[in-house]
This record gives sequence, C-alpha cells and structure tokens, in this order.
Amino acid sequence: MNVRDLSAARIAQRVRAGELGRREVVEAHIELIEERNGELNALVDLRLEEALAEAHAGGGGGPLDGVPISVKHNFDVEGMPTTLGISSRAGLVAARDEPAVRRLRDAGAIVLGKANMPDLAIRWNTLSSLHGPTRNPRDPGRSAGGSSGGDAAAVGAGMAALGLGSDYGGSIRVPASWCGVPGFRPTTGLIARAPVSPPHDFPPSYDLMASSAVVGRSVEDLELAFEVLRGASSQDPASVPVEPAAAGAPGRVAVLVEETGAVIDPEVERAVRTAAGALRDAGYAVEEGVAPNLRRAPELWAEIVGTELIRQRLPHVRDELGPSALQHIEAFFGQFELGPEVERYLTALFERRALARSVAAWMEDHPLVVCPVAGMTAPPLDFDENLSVEETRDLFDRMRGQLWVNLLGLPAVALGDGTQIVARRFHDRDALQAARAIESGGVS
Repeated sequence: MNVRDLSAARIAQRVRAGELGRREVVEAHIELIEERNGELNALVDLRLEEALAEAHAGGGGGPLDGVPISVKHNFDVEGMPTTLGISSRAGLVAARDEPAVRRLRDAGAIVLGKANMPDLAIRWNTLSSLHGPTRNPRDPGRSAGGSSGGDAAAVGAGMAALGLGSDYGGSIRVPASWCGVPGFRPTTGLIARAPVSPPHDFPPSYDLMASSAVVGRSVEDLELAFEVLRGASSQDPASVPVEPAAAGAPGRVAVLVEETGAVIDPEVERAVRTAAGALRDAGYAVEEGVAPNLRRAPELWAEIVGTELIRQRLPHVRDELGPSALQHIEAFFGQFELGPEVERYLTALFERRALARSVAAWMEDHPLVVCPVAGMTAPPLDFDENLSVEETRDLFDRMRGQLWVNLLGLPAVALGDGTQIVARRFHDRDALQAARAIESGGVS
C-alpha cells in the first residue's frame, strides 16, 4: 500500500515498529504536494525542508510519530506567519508554537505547512484575500468548504495525514464532509486555545461555541489526535480540566433531518438515513426524534456571533478585509446582529442558556443524534460570492443543520458523506465510537 494511503494511526504504528522511515513518509507526502497543491491551493505556507530535517532527526516514539500534518493559518507555528487569511498579517511571525500545535509536535507529528483559510475564518468557503481560493480535491471546480478548507483539502488530496483546524460555525465539519474525509469538533473547552500572536483573546461566544478540531483519513485518526490534543492550559482561561466520559454501550440515537428548519437535498437525507441504518445494524436503538426548539437555534447562533462581529470586531478590521469577505460578512451577519442595545444581546445569551438546558435534558434520553452537516454536497467554487441579502438567507437555510451544535458547545463527528454524529457535552468518545461503527460498515 502507498504510504499516502495509510491512516495517521497506521503511519505512526509502522514508524514505531521500524517498518517505515520518517523521512520516507515525509518525502511521499511532499511528492504529492508538488503534484497537486498548485491546483488546489490547500497549503499556502510550506516548511518542507524543515519537515525533512525533523524527519531525519527522528522522533521519540510518540502516538503520532512521523505523521505529516497541516495547520490552519489561525494557529501559531514557531517561525511561520499567522495570517488569518489577510495581507496585513503576512509578516506576523510566531515566536513559538501555541499549545495545540506543541502537543501534536511533542507526540511526533511533523508540520508540512500552514493551510489556507478565508479572511478571519468567517465563511463556509475558503477564499482568502491574501492567498486566494482553495479548491476541492474531488472536483477542483467546487468549493472545499470553510473555514478549515485548506486542511480538509490537504487531507482529502493525500498531502497531509491530519489537519489541525477549528470549528466555530461548522468550520471543520462542512469542509470535511465536502472533501470526503472525517472531521471532529470536540466539546468546547476540551482543547486549549492560547495564541502566541495577537489577538490573544476571543469574543465571549468563542468560549461558549468554538473548538479546535481535526480532519483525518479515518475516525481512528480523529480519536488519536483528540487524545493528544485534549487538556486544559493555564494560558487559556476557557479551557476545562475535564476527563471526557468513556464510551458507553450502544444506546439510543435520534435521527434529526429538518428539525432545525434546514433545507436538505435528497442526496444528503439519504446519507443520513443510511448512516442511521448502519448504527441500527451495530446495535444502536435508532428512532425519529424531535429535539426541543432547534428551529430557533441557528438564528440564535447568528444573532450572538453577528452582534459581536458587527458591533465590536468589524470596526477594527474593516480596512484589512478583502472586498469579497467584507461583502459576505455584511450581507450575512448584518441581517442578524441585534444592534447597539446591550439588553437585546444579553437576552439572546439568556435564551441560549435556556435552550442548552432543555436540550441537555432531552439528550439524557437521546444521547446521540445523527443528522446532516450542510444541506447540500460541495457546491461550485463561487457559490457564496456577492450574494444579495435574500440569496444569503437562502444559503443560511441550507446550512442551518450544524449551527445548533456550535450554539450549545457539543461534540460532533462529520463523515465524508455529509452526515454528522452529535453527542452530549464531554461524551466525545460516544460520538467517535458511533462514527467508527458507521465507517466500519462501509457507509462513510
């Protein structure tokens, strides 16, 4: 088998056993980068010579020994720029790795380069005003998704075995599902975020809704990366020192398709039904379920995030954004933001907490949910360019299915067929176990 076809887990296993050399692994991935990256534009800052030198120096036999990875451009890697996709930061070089990157490298992973992302990571499409667009490895005329599209495209094309990204509004799950690879966003707070480069802090909703996240070649790779990455850090006051619950026996699974009000293509719904069947075959009790008031959840996410973005962040960065990014933000979040009165923003936060409480109670009886990520498969590359407010709202309706997960800070595994498995907070291993059951059934 070609080295580039091996999962991250198998690469590390063979390197530790002496069956594969680290340099051999890195060279195989560099060969594919040279072959495909020019077309896909997935990796936009490379460190190939450094990666070869690290491979030659050897590793310590860690769980990711010799595994080539990509890192999204909003994470700090020592000696590399952290651009956030915008030109004003092109010269901002990180003095050291931030904690998530350091944990991966301490486990033996080798960073090949930084992956593309849209301006400020605010888009379901990877169009950067600094680096240009990233294309889908399965069809270069289509979008790789966003905002972690560079990582998903790199892994989907075989140029990296793992990709480190983030998920604040579907940013790992959308590109993973469109590029045909599994992606995982853990429970918010389980993986520390502590940037070395400014800005060092995030808006309040980030601490409630965002998560560092990974894409890989298999669900086993996601499990392996999660165990390496998880853990609190004193550098991140929002990280939590919680040991995730052990995976339990197969239990009840609710199938949710249109409960968020999402517009779902028949192909995506069929994938969800097929995944549900695979879980049923694996011993799960699968049933149709209606969660409490999830139809309101996507708007609530957009109101909270949009108010912070439009009222606090955008005034400081407006001049740094490309025209396409600015138009997208204003057309999208401008219709949801709640205005300057703090009472409306606080009311939305109270509503979010009430919904979180009711969904948590419901998930005691339905600890897993199988549902769509996006309402469609990978669209054309320019699908979100210069949309009117009405067209932007139509896009929002196609993408509602993943936003309730972020709103409530839940863990979710996306599969390459457009399906996701959602679990209760801190029950990340249940979601991974169910996703592995689907994968082993040949569904994903």
